[in-house]
Amino acid sequence: MTVGYAAASFRRSGQWLAIGIAAAALLAACGGSASPRPTDPSLILTNSIAATAAVPTVKLHAEVTATMAGFGAANAHMQMALDADVDVATRQFVGRSTTRLPGELINAGAQAAVQVSEMIVTQTASFSRDSQTGRWMKVGGAGFAGGPSNVQVATMISNLLSNPALTFEMAEAGSCSLGTCDHVIVHVDGRALAPALGPLLGAPVDASMAQMVPSFDIDVLVDQSTSIVSELRTSLSMQGSSTSLLLTLSNPGIPVQIVPPPAALTDDFGMGNGPCLGCAFGGGGQVTTILETVGSEVEATPMLSDGPSSVESPSAP
Repeated sequence: MTVGYAAASFRRSGQWLAIGIAAAALLAACGGSASPRPTDPSLILTNSIAATAAVPTVKLHAEVTATMAGFGAANAHMQMALDADVDVATRQFVGRSTTRLPGELINAGAQAAVQVSEMIVTQTASFSRDSQTGRWMKVGGAGFAGGPSNVQVATMISNLLSNPALTFEMAEAGSCSLGTCDHVIVHVDGRALAPALGPLLGAPVDASMAQMVPSFDIDVLVDQSTSIVSELRTSLSMQGSSTSLLLTLSNPGIPVQIVPPPAALTDDFGMGNGPCLGCAFGGGGQVTTILETVGSEVEATPMLSDGPSSVESPSAP
């Protein structure tokens, strides 16, 4: 699947830790009270974590742009866009991603490669659609259903907000995907915060890894009427490479239907231990091939342009 393939382009674990810090802030929000809206930016974020974690469903748009040093005279650029309908309560989703990989990663002098991937993750299996044949590849497993509950994740993120490695700034409110949003800027001291991420990541962060995490800012937009996070944006640089991330939420609470693809168009690749983030590139177990006419009604995601802010969101899968 493209998500796994794109992840391989990020060569430095310190960048992944920093992206984890940023993405964690979005997973999460206590809105809905009749009291006046808070003006303290840290309190606005704390409330948004519980409110966002309580949303049953949401439409997610994500964009990642990475510039990687060490590829000749020009740095290599990787871009990825993902649109997904997410059942937050059950941790299931259906999505489509488009990735543009620099030709230098494939072969010297090669043209940029564009790949479109479609995926479905349920509580019992993950599915990835082969863009050449139109068939779906299935890998069994619990998907994202394991680990801490949404409430537990929200609690851990809320606890991070009290860490002195984070400071907060209130910017000017403005329009957003959910209406009118408060704008909070989080200043992150990466080296100081990294050791506190152990409980959230499920593994300790040692001192050598913490030293690789740069300091960076996270811009967060929080809907004034619901306290739900509307947008998260951040960028970071280290050792000549840079990464930008944009996450946008819309349509919270709108019913979504997430079901496996038709059995006649599915090839079972056996059991797995988790979500199939790379099953488009192979799988394990007994392969059952079903010879049926292949069809598809899913349209391709538009090709990425030069920057993450200009990627168009396709219609829902």
